[in-house]
Amino acid sequence: MLRFAILILLLLLPVAASASKSQGAFWRSLLIPGWGQRYTTGEGGRFFAAELVFWGGYFGFERLGDIRREQYRAYAAEKAGAQPAGKGREYFDDLGFYQSRLEHNQFSRYKDGPNAKAYPLGRDSFWEWAGDPSRERYRSLRNSSTTAGRQAVFMTGLLVVNHLVSAVHAARTAGGAGDIRTTLIPSLNPGRLRASLAIVRHF
Repeated sequence: MLRFAILILLLLLPVAASASKSQGAFWRSLLIPGWGQRYTTGEGGRFFAAELVFWGGYFGFERLGDIRREQYRAYAAEKAGAQPAGKGREYFDDLGFYQSRLEHNQFSRYKDGPNAKAYPLGRDSFWEWAGDPSRERYRSLRNSSTTAGRQAVFMTGLLVVNHLVSAVHAARTAGGAGDIRTTLIPSLNPGRLRASLAIVRHF
């Protein structure tokens, strides 16, 4: 991803350098939020600061998701005797919904009959929780990992929006339509594992 971003930057730099002032400001801020504003007015720190915050949020949520993933896998191995290595998403879903492999197989055969998908006998596909509290704890850890992953994706959306808003604002400023009283500015409103982008217009 980083290599791709650097390649796009190198490809668009000549465009920004040779374009008119308005176009140059647009392309600069599309590449690096705040650069176009810096190019035209010497400002743009808010867009660049938002960029840093959103990247920090992305990497933070990615790391949190990885930590929670390691935790729920280790917890399943310790509390249910599961073997997480090499397993797919469906296996970890079943760990959270069924008390044991036996319960899963019985329910599957009852529901689907001869076409039921049952886990084979053997240590590799075994699991059995000691009780509902431990299984609920596992589900909580897994849900936390999933939520963190979704928030990381959400942060990439905010990054895209910040680039677009910064580019349009830079072009308007360079073209004489960027009166400070009517600027569009992204702001981060952090919540509990959440972030949002507000477009603020000053009058």
